[in-house]
Amino acid sequence: MGKQSQVHLTEEFYNPYSFVPVIDHVFNYSKEEKERFMFANDIPFSNGISGKIIATFKAETPFCVKSQDKENCNIANKYFVPSTSIKGMVRSVFDIITLSNLKCLSENSRFSMRDLKSDDYELKNKEPKSGFLILLKGKYYVIPCYNWKVSYEDIKKEEGVDVSKGTSAEAKYKMLKKGYVFPTEDNLYHYWFFSGFMSNKKHEYDFALPASINENGIIPLRDKEFKEFRFIHEKENKNESWAFWKREMRNFNSWDELKANGYKGLAPCFYRSEKDESEALFVKDLGFSFLYRMPYQKNIHDCLPKAHKENSFDMSQALFGYVGSRDNRQQGESLRGRVRFSNAFIMNAEREGEQTFILGSPKPTYYPFYLQQERGKELKTLASDNPVISGWKRYLIQNNAKKGNNNKVKSASSFIPLKAGAGFTTEIHVHNLLPHEVGALLAALTFCNHKECYHSLGYAKPFGYGKMKLEKLDCELEPNQDGHTCLDLDTLIEKFYKKLYSNAGIEEKEYQNYLQVLVRLASGNNSDRPIRYPRLDNEDPVTKKKKKSEFEIIKSDKKSIRDFTPIK
Repeated sequence: MGKQSQVHLTEEFYNPYSFVPVIDHVFNYSKEEKERFMFANDIPFSNGISGKIIATFKAETPFCVKSQDKENCNIANKYFVPSTSIKGMVRSVFDIITLSNLKCLSENSRFSMRDLKSDDYELKNKEPKSGFLILLKGKYYVIPCYNWKVSYEDIKKEEGVDVSKGTSAEAKYKMLKKGYVFPTEDNLYHYWFFSGFMSNKKHEYDFALPASINENGIIPLRDKEFKEFRFIHEKENKNESWAFWKREMRNFNSWDELKANGYKGLAPCFYRSEKDESEALFVKDLGFSFLYRMPYQKNIHDCLPKAHKENSFDMSQALFGYVGSRDNRQQGESLRGRVRFSNAFIMNAEREGEQTFILGSPKPTYYPFYLQQERGKELKTLASDNPVISGWKRYLIQNNAKKGNNNKVKSASSFIPLKAGAGFTTEIHVHNLLPHEVGALLAALTFCNHKECYHSLGYAKPFGYGKMKLEKLDCELEPNQDGHTCLDLDTLIEKFYKKLYSNAGIEEKEYQNYLQVLVRLASGNNSDRPIRYPRLDNEDPVTKKKKKSEFEIIKSDKKSIRDFTPIK
C-alpha cells in the first residue's frame, strides 16, 4: 500500500485566544512586608492612600453579562454589570502586569488523555486490571476481580435484549430486565460491565467478585488519587458512567452488609496499581472502559517556571486578599482585600436580537496550544521532560462581533446582548493602599497608559463580544497624612514600576518586552486573518468531503499557538 499523502491546513487563521508567555519572574513581598499587610486593614500606613477611583467604560461591541436564562443582569429591566464581573475584568490584567504567581492562581489539576497514537498513553502497551470500586466505612478501595469478554450476541442470548443499541452505559443497563447483578451456579456474584457507545464495538465484559473478600485483599484508593479521579470524571470530562455508578454505590460498614445487600452497590472498573515507599499497593488510576482516560504524568504546577513553583506573597494577594489555604499559606490563613468594586448600572442599554453559539473551545490538554513549543521539533506534552505552560490566556480583541445562528443543538448556548454604545461607571473604593499599589491598579485599568487597548467583559468573547474601552478615569483619593504622598497618576504608575523591578528582580527592558505582548493582544487590529477555532468537522473546500480535523492536522504538522496568533 502506498504512503498516505499528508493533509495540511487550507487557510491561515488566528485562534480566538492566545497567551502572554509566562516568564521566570514573580513579584514577591519580603516576610517583613507581608507581616505589615496582614494588619493593613486596621493599621494605616504613613504613606497610605484611601478614597475611590471612578472608571467609565463604553462597549465597542455588543456584550452580555448573563444572570438568568439568556438575559443580562437586571433589576426590573434596569440592566447592570455586577461588581464581581468588573473586578474579574480588571484583575485579569492586574495579575499579568504585576507578575503574579501562577501557583497561587491555579488549581494543581492533573488532566487526562486517551490517545492511542501517542506513546504517552501507557494503557495501549500494558493492559489495566479489573476490579470493583467499593466505599467501605467512608473510604474507597478496589476489590481485584475476574473478567471475561462477552459478545453482544451472547449477551442477547443471556438477557434477551440487544444492548449494543444503547447510546450510553446507563441506557444499556436500563434495557436489562433482571438488573446488572446476577449470581451463577459457582456461587460467584457477577456484574455486567458496559461502557458507552463506540462504532464497530463487538463486546462488553462480565465481572465476577472473588469467592471470599476480606480487607487483606483490597487495594486502597488514596485521597490524592481519588481527587484526581474526580477532577477527570466530573470537571474535565462529564463521565456518564461515573455519574451512574456514583448514584448506585453504597457506603458499607462491613462485608456482611455487602452480602446482605446481594453484593449490589459496587462499581465495576478497570484500574492500575502501584507500590508506595513501604511496598504497599495503592490504586494509581481507574476508569469505566478498558482504555479509560489516563491521568497525565505531570500536573499543572509541574509545568510552571521555577519562580512560579516557589511559595510567595504577591501584589494580587496583598491587594485583593484571599480565603482558605494554599500550599504557600498557613492552614486556615486568610486576608481581607482593600479594594472594593461597585455594581454599575448600564447607560443607553438597548437589547439586540438573540444570539446562539457553540461556545466550546480546546481544552488545556490540547498541548500544541497550551504548552510552549519549539518550532520544528517534537511537540511537548504533559508527559514530556520540563514542559512549560503557554502563559496567561487572553482572548483576541475583535473589531466586530459575529452573528450567531439559530441552530439550537444540545451543546449550543443562547444569550441576548446589549448593543454597542452602552456604557457604565464603576466606583473602585480603595482603603490604605501604598502608592505603588494604587499605581498598579491604575496601570491595570489603563494597560500601563496604552490608550489603544481594550478590556474584555462577559459572554462570548471568542466571537468578538464584550470589547470595552476605558472612556474616563477620575480619582478622589486622600493620603493618610496631608502632603505626604503625590497623587499624580503618572507618578503613581512609575512608583509601581520601580517597586515591581525591585521585588521581581527583573530588568526594565525585559519587563517592557513582556508587557508588549499583552498590549498587542488587547489592542485589536487583527483583521488580516479570520479569527476562529480550528475546525473539528473539517471539510475539503473543493470536493466537500470530510477529512481529518484541523486539531489533528495541527498536531501532525507540529504547529503551535505561535502559528495562530498575531504575536510575532
